[in-house]
Amino acid sequence: MFNQTIVREGVRYGVLCGIACFALVALLYFTGYNPFGEWGRFTYLPIPLFIFLGIRNFKKYNQGQLSFGKGLRLGLAVSFYTALCTGMLIFVLIYLVGPEILQQHVAEMKALLEETREEQIKLLGQKMYDEGFKALDSITPSMLAADDFVRRIFAGGIFSLVAAVFFRK
Repeated sequence: MFNQTIVREGVRYGVLCGIACFALVALLYFTGYNPFGEWGRFTYLPIPLFIFLGIRNFKKYNQGQLSFGKGLRLGLAVSFYTALCTGMLIFVLIYLVGPEILQQHVAEMKALLEETREEQIKLLGQKMYDEGFKALDSITPSMLAADDFVRRIFAGGIFSLVAAVFFRK
């Protein structure tokens, strides 16, 4: 049930991946792009790499004894620690940089909503569109970090499933 090796590998590769993801977020911000908008999807690229590296390393040093369950647990551990580390570092970045990073993101999202106004109203309705537009003004740094955490957990879960199938016995 509880395997310390899985936890250690998950922490090792998860924290390294979290730092790599955060470095990409910081690089995007300091080059002038919105790291939480369209360009922010590039910050998810290290996740599958580190999940595959973690599972491969585990299989290499445990004489190939890797079942689907162990591979999935290791991949989920890596994705959890990646999401946790990146989420915390993003939260700190938002507070250190100040409100301009948050205001830049909100302005970009409002512009995107205005650009696709007709499609959004057809899809959601006028009332939901107006509520969503107003909700953008109440975004906090913790909401942005929590959103990033959930998205990285989800992306990591999908790649963990693929990697566990790939590396099983």
